[in-house]
Amino acid sequence: METLDISFDARHELTGEVGSVKCGLCGQAARGRMLETGGMLVRSFGWDCPCGALGLHAPLHDLDELYTDLLEAWGLKPREPDLSPPTPVGDSGFLSSVYVDGPALLRSLFAEARSQGAQVAATEVRVRLVVPKFSPPASIWDVLWARAPRPME
Repeated sequence: METLDISFDARHELTGEVGSVKCGLCGQAARGRMLETGGMLVRSFGWDCPCGALGLHAPLHDLDELYTDLLEAWGLKPREPDLSPPTPVGDSGFLSSVYVDGPALLRSLFAEARSQGAQVAATEVRVRLVVPKFSPPASIWDVLWARAPRPME
């Protein structure tokens, strides 16, 4: 498994480059960057591959919130995921919870992307966030890849 170091300064601003990772579709080195647009993906990380694929850091437990933004970032038609309706928590009437099945949502997301003609893949990368005076232990990130169909010329 690849290991990637991402460095931040004391104000949690990115310093230096986001390293490359292997594309999940073709295996080439994909150039990393911090995302500046994309709804819930802002300040997350993406990788652009010369083959046209875009890899996005997307924790599976957050797929319910990232689903539409992932499709849009990949250049596909967005749609909301199919989720169970929220259920009340306790007697407050204000809070609710929805069970998020990350692997099932990933299958749904990839099925949707494929139905729009995209090629998809998922890879894992070990990431070490380097921050002055505190660097958390390395964690495993899910990187979701898609290459949208090329428009007809």
